[in-house]
Amino acid sequence: MNIGVVVFSFVAFYIAYNIYSYLTIVHVSPYEVEQGTIEVNTSYTGLILRTETVVNAAQSGSLDYYLKDNTKASKGTLVCSVDENGNVSERLNREVDSSTVLNEENLSDIQSGIREYSKSYTDEAFYTTYAFKADLSGKLMEALNLGALNAISEYTEFARDNQTFHLYRSEQPGIVAYYADGMEQVTADTVTADMFDKAAHKKTSLKTEGYVESGQPVYKLISDENWQIAVIIEPDMRKKLQDDSVIQIRFKEDNTTAWADYTIEQRNGNSFLILNLRHSMIRFANERYVDINILLDQQTGLKIPNSSITTKAFELVPESYFTQGSGASAQKGLLVEHLQEDGSYSEARFLAVTVYYRDEENELAYISHEDIKRGDQIVMTGSTQRYEISKTARLRGVYNINRGYAVFKQIDELFSNSSYTIVSAGTEYGITLYDHIALDGDSVTEGQMVIP
Repeated sequence: MNIGVVVFSFVAFYIAYNIYSYLTIVHVSPYEVEQGTIEVNTSYTGLILRTETVVNAAQSGSLDYYLKDNTKASKGTLVCSVDENGNVSERLNREVDSSTVLNEENLSDIQSGIREYSKSYTDEAFYTTYAFKADLSGKLMEALNLGALNAISEYTEFARDNQTFHLYRSEQPGIVAYYADGMEQVTADTVTADMFDKAAHKKTSLKTEGYVESGQPVYKLISDENWQIAVIIEPDMRKKLQDDSVIQIRFKEDNTTAWADYTIEQRNGNSFLILNLRHSMIRFANERYVDINILLDQQTGLKIPNSSITTKAFELVPESYFTQGSGASAQKGLLVEHLQEDGSYSEARFLAVTVYYRDEENELAYISHEDIKRGDQIVMTGSTQRYEISKTARLRGVYNINRGYAVFKQIDELFSNSSYTIVSAGTEYGITLYDHIALDGDSVTEGQMVIP
């Protein structure tokens, strides 16, 4: 034989094979299996309940404030003043406008706050910029107004003696807030479902006007650090919580968590979950509603995208029919008699078979082989017993593409959300950490050659 013809034939075959492989190979997006956690949580909007007292003006007049919003006040702390004829308030504003009332301590405090915020700022926490701006404005207002009040102390003393200028001080320790919404007296015993309608909630700022009428609110005092969050829950959630009394929640605004004691109250066909908290209330002193996650549990394992999960059909065969092949590999397999067109069966021949999953309870193996079809028979070694392939079932799993071709791997699903699923690690027929799987499980088939 001409050696040139042999070489040419080999090269032609090689080129044809590569062209065929290129045309039939599937381009897939891979996903590397990672360790992960999915929290089992449910989102709710809660109604905040506190010990709140609205302080009303006893006189009509110009209103000025000396304490920034959402600030802790001790008993006797100056909060605001009412000037009946407006003269003191006018002089206060002139002093504030002069900008000469800030002392070194005031300026140092403001500069320190700016430096600390600049050091801790991150792009991910940009939402805190608005809170920082409000806090800085409040500090500046507090410093300017108190400085102005001290600057005209002789004039204010004269007005106080004439009972035209009135100072309002905190009657007990607490947090001062400058809004009212008519829900200050609501308790866990009186909360109703209609109170959760945020669209109907009317929140009135007490600092928008420079004048107040007698009997109108001027500030609110929250006098207890203990507070509650009321949530309307579904029957299923009530069943999950009824045998316990403590739960963890997450505040969605900043992703911080807290533990809370709770009780469940039934009223007017609704189930109210009452969460009792003992700290962090000042963070929400200016809010009536808060969005939370109830953290029931969390699952940890191998984290995979839901798009990778698919199903595959398998034949079910009894495990007792498996036998060992001959030769160096000695693979496990089955003695198969194929069903012929005339209804007879071929002679038994050994086929190496891959087991994709074992049903230990029923002693069945899940197999998939292109040469084994429904109606074929398998023979038990050393026996005349035969089993007809008839039972099929589907498994959920993913396609492993580590070796450049797709291999189905069964998964044991622990928990899932809308995007990801947590599956068991270390299963006999499943995937392992750092495996590469097809991101779209429906885009490939068993044995198909793939490239990323």
